[in-house]
Amino acid sequence: MGLPARIALPILAVFAVVFLGILGWFLRIGFSTTGSAFGPGSVSEQGDARIQATPAPIATDPPGTFTVPQTGSGPITSGSNALPGAGVGGGTPAGPPGPVMQELSQLRARLARNPNDLAALVQLANMEYDAQKFDKAAEFYARALALDPANPDVRTDYATALHRGGRDLDALKQLDLVLRQRPEFHAALFNRGVVLRAIGRRTDAIADFKKYLTVAGSDDPRVAEARAALEQLGP
Repeated sequence: MGLPARIALPILAVFAVVFLGILGWFLRIGFSTTGSAFGPGSVSEQGDARIQATPAPIATDPPGTFTVPQTGSGPITSGSNALPGAGVGGGTPAGPPGPVMQELSQLRARLARNPNDLAALVQLANMEYDAQKFDKAAEFYARALALDPANPDVRTDYATALHRGGRDLDALKQLDLVLRQRPEFHAALFNRGVVLRAIGRRTDAIADFKKYLTVAGSDDPRVAEARAALEQLGP
């Protein structure tokens, strides 16, 4: 036999109040905790600027096989590849610092007087690159190469600007030209490894980074990056 109604109903009422109290406590925690499903830091919707792009997976196809189309997915952060030229730094949102602006004016004046001023073209390309204006840098490097097509340093820097501007396959062609003439040109080997890694040719990237380490001097600033890249790419 069950409990009489005058006893059972008060007991059920007490249990109901306790249950609702516990449920309310959990809901308060959920809404006030950052990062929870209901809290202020909940998962951003697709398209939110806070969402980071997911890098393309590394492919494992045999050498010489393109597995990822040209996407411009090359490294964007500094330290991911060899940067041509010297960093200028400084400046304001309105423009570069005064000394840099003065140098730019002088170089442009030299080109106005002599469009074939090779040194001015290369220096302008380097400065545009350091300002992360990769398309402009590539234009100046291309003009310099038209005057001095056998220069491996300029062609390697040209390839680097193309890569940073999202033109990975064009960059690879330029690096292939350099290495065809100078198979152990270490700057081109390193940058070719960077580009190959960006387009998903893992095996070829590993081969280039390893070869680079055999020909580069111990004082080359890219040695540590090449070793880090090999660790990331795996055996």
